[in-house]
Amino acid sequence: MRRIGILGGVFDPVHFGHLSIAELAKSSFGLEQVIFVPAGIPPHKQGVTTSAPHRLKMLELAVKDLPYFTIWEGEVKKNGCAYTVDTISELSAEYPNAKLHFIIGADNLSEILTWHYSDEILNRVTLCAAKRPGYDIARPGALKNADIETFDSPEWGLSSTILRKYLKNGISCKFLAPDAVLAYVKENGLYGQQ
Repeated sequence: MRRIGILGGVFDPVHFGHLSIAELAKSSFGLEQVIFVPAGIPPHKQGVTTSAPHRLKMLELAVKDLPYFTIWEGEVKKNGCAYTVDTISELSAEYPNAKLHFIIGADNLSEILTWHYSDEILNRVTLCAAKRPGYDIARPGALKNADIETFDSPEWGLSSTILRKYLKNGISCKFLAPDAVLAYVKENGLYGQQ
């Protein structure tokens, strides 16, 4: 059975934290590939500052030389909110003989219970929880029967929020995000770049 990873996110912008988590999950769980799923209109995130086409292009630039990283555009093509349960269903249909591993940060473990049809999500995937600074990797009681595996990951405080702040204030983000992504940000005047 194929083992496929799924890493969803807003990716506003994509950075080395996202890429390293995907790489470490691939290595830790023997994943054949990791599918990045950029959110269209995420129901749990407010303040998305960049349009889906820009976020998608930055993600394409970040993974272009990594054939085992692919992008699924299903959520960005939907009108309105896209729910993880629907994404899981669609990816299950596209990869019928695969075991799906949903990569998530420890900071989102308890939040998953608030997601639309969370029980169905938990029944269809293995959750792969990455360590995050300041968050306990302990399994919340309500997830006691869920298939959850943990893996070591750099406990950086790196986030898209930090990158947006740095870019807006003219602080270098070299070594925080791929050069091609930073060049795209500058060329398109994103995050206050001139």
